[in-house]
Amino acid sequence: MEPHDVAAGSAEGAESSDPLFGALWSPIGAATVKAARLRPGAHVLDACCGSGASAIPAAEQVGPHGVVDAVDLAESSLARGRARAALHGRANVRFVHGDVLERPAPPGGYDAVVCALGISSFPDAAAGTERLLRLVRPGGRLAVAVWAQGALEPLPEVIRRAVAPERPRPADVPQPADPLRPLATPGSFREWLTARSLSFVDVRHVPLAVPGDPDLLWSLVPGTGLGGLLDGLPAAAVERVRRRFTEGLRAEGRDTVDFSVLVGTGTLRRVAPPRRPRGARPLPTAGRPVAPVPQAG
Repeated sequence: MEPHDVAAGSAEGAESSDPLFGALWSPIGAATVKAARLRPGAHVLDACCGSGASAIPAAEQVGPHGVVDAVDLAESSLARGRARAALHGRANVRFVHGDVLERPAPPGGYDAVVCALGISSFPDAAAGTERLLRLVRPGGRLAVAVWAQGALEPLPEVIRRAVAPERPRPADVPQPADPLRPLATPGSFREWLTARSLSFVDVRHVPLAVPGDPDLLWSLVPGTGLGGLLDGLPAAAVERVRRRFTEGLRAEGRDTVDFSVLVGTGTLRRVAPPRRPRGARPLPTAGRPVAPVPQAG
């Protein structure tokens, strides 16, 4: 899930005004879609689509006879996604404003649901993921990306230290919570997905390093969970936090920051039709006498 951002005025602006799109969101979205193995002509839901990092490669993978419904709550992100889709000539992706957890299933269900980093925004990740699965047809696919163990370090602690002088009470600077930390290893994520009624579960570690440029990484802060530490601060205080954040990152001496993800995929278990006992005759049609059905053996 990309951070909410300001809509661009043109397609070119959509590509350039988010410096992290090419370095971070686009590679993660592409990796999630690749793992989903979408078929040409498929009807796909991109849940918490942001500004198109996964929706556009999904539209490319399903081809002109497929459709991608890209859903998000941020109108500004959707506007950027529409601009990017126009830039790439993808007329088969529909950016829709709404809560994906309230979205009804299309007739027959989606062939696949893709959710790149979006489940962390759900009030309950397990319940939200199971709600997404109710939109998938039996035998359809789910592809979900989460942060891998160690990803984003040391950003949470650096921003926390940068905010501390602006909030004298320690309770006002809580450690940023990561509700999905228990899922950050391949084994735990695989078990979690298997518990969601998925078969053929596969989890892949996708390594990704982003340059440790403070200006680039600061653009990540305001629109993510890290940005909650800035809530209520006046503009001058936010600027002081930014300066401390820059100094803190430089003190770390890192050329890159790890943004690796785990991409988990699985197939929704089919509901098998009842099996007729061997030797049984078909049930009679309405209006005909009902004869006893032979029992096996």
